Amino acid sequence: MTYLLKDVCLHHNKDGRAPMLSAIVVNKASREPADQFSGPARSLPFSRPANWSWQDEQQQMFAQHRSE
Repeated sequence: MTYLLKDVCLHHNKDGRAPMLSAIVVNKASREPADQFSGPARSLPFSRPANWSWQDEQQQMFAQHRSE
């Protein structure tokens, strides 16, 4: 699943600057993303900063699609 989510995040986002679509894929019980989400977020091309959180990414994703 990790590779599939990374491919989805890279679609129309080759430089990794846009919000990661996988931020909205959460576990039904915990309402948080799987552990596999943070790995790609912290690696190239995404390289999110140390103070970054998946909730920030999720809100950016919602805001981006709200404006479209």
